[in-house]
Amino acid sequence: MSDLDGPQYVRRETYGDAAIPDAQAVVAEQRVVASPQIDRVMVAQEPAVVAPAMQVRTVAAPVGAVQTAYTRRFSPDAIIAAIVGLVLLVVGLLAVVRGGFDGPMEIPVVEVLGFNHTTTLGLIEAFVGGCLLIAGVTSSRSGALFFGSVLGIAAFIGAVQTESFLEPLALESGHAWLLFFAALVVVASALLMPRFVTRSTSVHQM
Repeated sequence: MSDLDGPQYVRRETYGDAAIPDAQAVVAEQRVVASPQIDRVMVAQEPAVVAPAMQVRTVAAPVGAVQTAYTRRFSPDAIIAAIVGLVLLVVGLLAVVRGGFDGPMEIPVVEVLGFNHTTTLGLIEAFVGGCLLIAGVTSSRSGALFFGSVLGIAAFIGAVQTESFLEPLALESGHAWLLFFAALVVVASALLMPRFVTRSTSVHQM
């Protein structure tokens, strides 16, 4: 799925000066001007005939305008992905700083926002959070879907098999379910929330 896929709301606006003529209506103006020169043709036994020479001039009408196009985008799903990613990144970095790398990464068990963490769990949260933050900042719908799905699947497995991750990650069931619902919000918003695109065109006379 490309970033242009998914629901979008597109609005087009056009602005212009009232004095600008229609480019199709005004093309050229033709004027017929009599030459001041007079040619005399003399015919034998006939009176002189005066024949004015005619000249045709084509004068192009002054037509000139500058057209400028603007495109504005608003992606609420990208904002949600960026917020979730930022929170995960901060929590993971706090766990890594508090746990440190002096000994095994499973110990010590530290507490961040009321949940137990090890350095390993902090690294995982920081990595996934950073990826979601980048996807949100770049408005990458596919990136938010991918990393949100990875987080949701891992969090669901951790929630139903908490005892399997208790020693290496110190993962708690409530923490895992919280991560699962956060991932669900990211994926659902990327799939369902529309992106608002406004295209404006302004035309000004030169």
